[in-house]
Amino acid sequence: MDRFFSHLKQPYTSVGFSLGFAIGVVVTVFFYQSFEFTVITISILIVSVYFKPFLTVLLGFICAICCVAIHFTLFYSFELPNQHEKYAYSVNVVVEEVISSVPPQYVKVKINRLEAHQYSQFRAPNALLSINSTQPIHSGDTFDAQVRLNKFRGIKNFTVFDSQLYAFTQKIAFKGRVLNKQLAIYNLPQNDHITAYRAYIKKLVSSAELNWLYYVLLTGDKSLMTFEHKQLMQSLGLSHLLAISGLHISLVFGFCYFVVRCLLKLIKPELNQSLNISIFYSAAGFVAAFIYVYLSDFIISATRALIMLGCYLLLYYLAKQALRWRSILYALVIILAVNPFSLLNPGLYFSFLAVCIIFMVVKQFPLRGHSLLANVRTLFVIQLGLFIGLLPLSLYFFNGVSLAGLVLNLVAIPILSFVLMPALFLSVLLGLFTDWHAFIVLYDFPLQYIYQMLQEIPEHIRWFNVGQISITTVVLLYSMVPLVYFIELRILACIPLLTLLFNYYFTQTSLWQLNVFDVGHGLMVLIVKDKHAFIYDFGPSYFNRFSRVPSVLLPYINAHNLTVSTAIVSHQDNDHAGGVAHFKAAGYAMSFDYFHPHNASNDCRTTQLNFHGLSIQTFAKGEFNNNNDNSCVVKVSDANHSVLLTGDISKAREFQLIEKGYNLHSTVLVSPHHGSDSSSSDEFIKAVNPKWVIHSSAFKGKWQFPSKAVVERYNKINANQYSTGDVGQVRVDFYAKHLELTTARAQESYWFIKD
Repeated sequence: MDRFFSHLKQPYTSVGFSLGFAIGVVVTVFFYQSFEFTVITISILIVSVYFKPFLTVLLGFICAICCVAIHFTLFYSFELPNQHEKYAYSVNVVVEEVISSVPPQYVKVKINRLEAHQYSQFRAPNALLSINSTQPIHSGDTFDAQVRLNKFRGIKNFTVFDSQLYAFTQKIAFKGRVLNKQLAIYNLPQNDHITAYRAYIKKLVSSAELNWLYYVLLTGDKSLMTFEHKQLMQSLGLSHLLAISGLHISLVFGFCYFVVRCLLKLIKPELNQSLNISIFYSAAGFVAAFIYVYLSDFIISATRALIMLGCYLLLYYLAKQALRWRSILYALVIILAVNPFSLLNPGLYFSFLAVCIIFMVVKQFPLRGHSLLANVRTLFVIQLGLFIGLLPLSLYFFNGVSLAGLVLNLVAIPILSFVLMPALFLSVLLGLFTDWHAFIVLYDFPLQYIYQMLQEIPEHIRWFNVGQISITTVVLLYSMVPLVYFIELRILACIPLLTLLFNYYFTQTSLWQLNVFDVGHGLMVLIVKDKHAFIYDFGPSYFNRFSRVPSVLLPYINAHNLTVSTAIVSHQDNDHAGGVAHFKAAGYAMSFDYFHPHNASNDCRTTQLNFHGLSIQTFAKGEFNNNNDNSCVVKVSDANHSVLLTGDISKAREFQLIEKGYNLHSTVLVSPHHGSDSSSSDEFIKAVNPKWVIHSSAFKGKWQFPSKAVVERYNKINANQYSTGDVGQVRVDFYAKHLELTTARAQESYWFIKD
């Protein structure tokens, strides 16, 4: 305990201010406008009144609140002028990225002018635009256009990629459609240094088999990487080697440091003996690292590592000792001051935690230049410490961990550090004066052979999927570290672990679960029982290329470690069957065999299935001359609860179901045809008599579903109604005697992206 208080009694006001600032940014970004924010603020204020040393913490806390507010107002808060009066806006944009080049083209742009308002280069918002033009669009193109714009609002689902949060971090404020059929495209002057450097590197590595690897290591640009490259590197736990970060910055710094040191020893200039010559070595290394980050176009991970390096060097040479922990704290403050919303980037946590782990390991097992065996042991312990220390973060953000990564990194990091990066630096320098191709072959051939061996590693060894873990679990696991590190009575570190075990064994879990995903205008339903999944419909596809299956359904299945047992396609309309092809391509074609024995494009058969204790019943259809009324109607039930899935049936099919005397009574109803007035007749509503009704529809969609008349008809029976367009994904957990319904947007805690 004395060690803990000794850290708090630092005489430096900068430490207290920095702590207060870091705490303030975290609390404001994650808890502003909440009860937690009020409690924490009042607590810091009270402590500061009674303990004067905490006044600097309070000052930093207040500055952090102001910093977040100012940053949000300047860079993230954008409104459309006269939004309710304008159909189209006059804009000037520059294309930042071409997302899809196949018409209609889809691009990310920076808005330089919106109507009469000009934006500065640093403040300009981004937008996603579709362009229905045959003109090829390229990154860097600039044009004026009439654009139909809306504020960006993404779909919202549990535990999968949050498009709205990602859009916020990328300053994507709007999305829309370009109305012009022809565009007058021109190009503004670009950063010639970065463009020329990337063109040189691309030419330099063009003849190499692993040109994509060398290009990304030297530029930070992943445009030459295919999806297969990215997927393989991630599954092997090696993707961090491709993101220019602390490892790469330290390699550039170290390479230049020792080169300058060797040169000065060879030249042996006459220098003042009072000078600390290592400052010149470090300055040269830092300048080289800065140039490297500049040529990578200041990507976030590289900039973050450069700031950390700069803080460490300043403290090292200005203070009497390394002061590693203060260098981390000051670097964090600088990064948060530049952009407090960088807290939303998972890379921030991986970077700082990795540095902390390395510092802790090196303190216990210092590197010793004279002992090779001791250094190898230290490197092994560092890698083991990184694997264990980053494991909770990996499980939280990626729902799994690479089993091969622990071993592969022990080999890959030394190869990258002592062979590949120095060889690449040498190739860049030699390429300025001579033919470089022969030199690249020297390391490209063996590396290509190693890469081929990596591809042969079985998938079950590459990646182990454990499913989703909660943020509470992550916090409790990491809270054990300060208890062990600062408190002498280390047995207290068992408290978080016991809390996790108690929560695991005594928290009641549902018997089964219904999920109606937010997919815009369309339908995608997942029912889970004992980790087995039944899927009803697959949402829409867009431009015959994209669907919600790869971005919503498959990630959700992986995040929860589910086994897909069976699936049904209600009918062949795009908004229900658009993702079937992607689902089959993912290896789930056999899941259709029971209800669609001939082909998933055929109508489902009338039958009943025992699905791990649940009854799945399909109802016979009549001969209708439209796809909607031929929809496969399904009832899923247990002894106490039931769910009715109705596809796009109209009142005609509803009357037929009633006439045949089927038991339609259900606890939860997914409304027919997304809540269209062509469905949900009074007789059908009376027959089903649902307590909860879910409308799968788009937010302010073209057809304005659910219709007001339908909503009113369900109101007459006092049914609770939810529209996925308004509330996001709807999840219903069924227990023995009751059910619990939660929605994705209701769980949203980010004040800066709430509707």
